[in-house]
Amino acid sequence: MTWTKPAFALFIAGAMAATAVDPLPADTPPPKPNVKEIRPGIFQVGGVLLEKEKKQINFPVIVNMHEGLLEYILVSGKGKTHESLLVTRTEPFHIHVAMLLLGAKGSKGKEIPEDPKKTIPGDHIKYELSWKVKGKSVRYPVEQFIRNLHTKKAMTPGHFVYNGSVLFQGTFIAHVEGNLFSLITAPAALANNPRIGRENDENWEPIKKSLPPLDTEITMTVKLLSPKQNSN
Repeated sequence: MTWTKPAFALFIAGAMAATAVDPLPADTPPPKPNVKEIRPGIFQVGGVLLEKEKKQINFPVIVNMHEGLLEYILVSGKGKTHESLLVTRTEPFHIHVAMLLLGAKGSKGKEIPEDPKKTIPGDHIKYELSWKVKGKSVRYPVEQFIRNLHTKKAMTPGHFVYNGSVLFQGTFIAHVEGNLFSLITAPAALANNPRIGRENDENWEPIKKSLPPLDTEITMTVKLLSPKQNSN
């Protein structure tokens, strides 16, 4: 997909970069993010940094849990913070717009099947977490920090699926509910987990080893995979 500045202007009005903000009240429609090219091929989309050539977005998150059952990888402050590995102040709609600008299509209105053996419609993505240790950047796939309680092992490496949440009576549900990247089957989330075990809300827990301390702000990267990069 070839982008031009006029195309961005047509897609979303605005030209100012913005930082991550606390999500708005559920009854307030999410604002359209301002979009600005800050370097060639790198755009600020509200609270999200978009890297065109790398086909990825980045935004700040906070380490939220070291123990306990998990249903989500990421939520906003309005989501299930007591069951999420990470929390973000970035507006969910800004994440969604940035993913659309990368070329994600989402589920295109198709339902997310409850049966874990059935394919989840949407785009294949990967999550990475990065932060600095003694001045040096480290980066890990998020699966390394989540344990499958059935197998007693870390989550199987592989992709997740970007389905893009749902619109109900003109309302973007991910903005209202705040549940963004799910481990369990969650049609209203922005993205879902395609692995066996997503049907069980007592199947996942954090792996504390190597995670930064609670309340540490780190960076989450979401990569949009090409068909050749897709893997299970």
